[in-house]
Amino acid sequence: MRKALAVVAVVGVLAAGQVLHIGLFEDLTTTNIWAQIGPDATVWNTYVLGGQYGSLYGSVPPTWTWLPSLADGFPSDFVEEDGKWVATVKIRQGITWTDGTPLTADDVVFTFNVLLTQVGGMRMALALGGNWPAYCPDTLLAVEKVDDYTVKFVYAEEPGLGEWTFGALGCPIVQKAYWEPKFQAALQTEDPAGSLLAVVPVDEPILGGYDFARWEPGAFAVVERNPTYYGTGEILTLYEGGGAEISNPRLNYRFEAYGGAKTGPVLHKLVEGPYVDSIIYPIYLNQDAAVLALQKGEIAMFLNPLGLAKGFEDRLKATPGVQIIANPPWGFRYLAFNMRREPMNYKAFRVAIATLIDREYVANSVFQGIITPMYSVVPESNPFWHNPDIVVYGKGLTHAERVAEAVRILKEAGFSWDAEPKVINPGTRNEAVIGVLPDGQVVPAPKGFKLPDGRYCPELELLAPSAGYDPLRATFALYIEQWCRELAIPIKANLTGFNVIVNKVWAPDGFDFDIYMLGWSLGNPAFPDYLYYFWHSSQDVPDGFNTPGYRNPEFDRLAEAFLKAKSVEEARPLVFRMQELLAEDVPYVVLFDTPIKEAFRADMIEFPYTEVLGGIQFVWPLTTVKALK
Repeated sequence: MRKALAVVAVVGVLAAGQVLHIGLFEDLTTTNIWAQIGPDATVWNTYVLGGQYGSLYGSVPPTWTWLPSLADGFPSDFVEEDGKWVATVKIRQGITWTDGTPLTADDVVFTFNVLLTQVGGMRMALALGGNWPAYCPDTLLAVEKVDDYTVKFVYAEEPGLGEWTFGALGCPIVQKAYWEPKFQAALQTEDPAGSLLAVVPVDEPILGGYDFARWEPGAFAVVERNPTYYGTGEILTLYEGGGAEISNPRLNYRFEAYGGAKTGPVLHKLVEGPYVDSIIYPIYLNQDAAVLALQKGEIAMFLNPLGLAKGFEDRLKATPGVQIIANPPWGFRYLAFNMRREPMNYKAFRVAIATLIDREYVANSVFQGIITPMYSVVPESNPFWHNPDIVVYGKGLTHAERVAEAVRILKEAGFSWDAEPKVINPGTRNEAVIGVLPDGQVVPAPKGFKLPDGRYCPELELLAPSAGYDPLRATFALYIEQWCRELAIPIKANLTGFNVIVNKVWAPDGFDFDIYMLGWSLGNPAFPDYLYYFWHSSQDVPDGFNTPGYRNPEFDRLAEAFLKAKSVEEARPLVFRMQELLAEDVPYVVLFDTPIKEAFRADMIEFPYTEVLGGIQFVWPLTTVKALK
């Protein structure tokens, strides 16, 4: 999921030649911004490339305060003009691209004109897929230049938070001079979006603190300090009462928000760097290799959306210089059904599988408390948006009761067996699932699972990460396979590479999977707009995030109203109802997550803060990080 573009600012004199080595477990898949935000929106690409472009506004960690970034102050109020709704945004003067040219309204207008351009009967934003539709909502009609440092946004109706504050205003901005000829060339092809996504940028000007420098596929990637970065030396002060102040001596810029210092004592004072000349990202085959490198001091830390596995935590605790931190997760690991295919298109089938999955058994008996069972698409770690009162199929049932309930659900929907499952000796050491033929004869196991039309169910593939990448999901997938095959439901776990799964789920011609298991980091905790983009029917397109193909008119109406809500108080009950529908309809089965534990060399790297929802990796790259040696 997309991550908030940090506007945290920070400072200091850089020591010559300072380098950080930060480990990764997966390779990049692109260096193209259109692909990175679109179909290649992976966390690994974001780790290396995130923050290069900047946005007009962003939510600032660790408090997630919404503040100007490239913009000068907050936007104007919306006013109605000729039946349309218009607001203006001023751009900070003095910001330059790495080629020395200034950021102006022309760059902002060009970026949005790319997204608004009609190609193949749809906007380019939708054709590019991924996160781009979030930045270019259907109600956005135009973005126009008022003067060199003012832009006007024109909407068909007054926009809500998801269309404006957490939508268009968070859009990454690209340089017009670099991308316009490439965009015009793409428009001359049969597939403009595909052609734009295929561009391999060379010497592309950027705005952020770190500039991409080199990539050796399968080995490492390198970013270098941007000496023209406008934010270097900028001081961001966050106050306990919610106020904020931005001060940039370099640009002679100062801005006070939400009452500033009048709201209480200083909570954080962040001074923007970057403090190191380059970051090298070596790519490791697995966590074991990265842990060994951390122990040896070859890397300062490794980035891992999964958090630190328990066995590795025990090893690292005994390593001098290594510090381990823990933060609540802002994400989840999940199972997704391709509802475009049989039998995943039957709600009863999805509910039955959800009923069979015993999260508590895996959490307590298999992983002995390492994982936390999760049930809602909004994690409990965000209590304002989390609905604790949703249906959870199978929760609290014994294994025998789960089997009996799953069989009941499937039979009522028209599914059948040659030999129907039945539990014998429930709750004892001799508990087993046998098969019962139509004439009542007992056979050793169920067999012949049939669809409602009488055809035998085909073999179904469950794609899941391998044990080398994520032993938790690999193990969970094998248990799901076991529970299903115990009922003669022919699901086979295929434990494979992360990028293999991504390439099948987001295949060029559509979603090429039966069932898969992955995980999400969930973007901006202040506004969970992923609820729209993961499950609204408009996102059921190639490269879209609605991978299950979920289509529910009530959910669509709620999701649309959520984006249009003018306040979080108005949006909250909509989010609660969306969670209820998703829990009932089961396009996903939310499985679990872990407290995000991260290890780093405290004798090599220093952070301005270590307490943040989702962990340090969630807000990477931090331009406030310092190298100690």
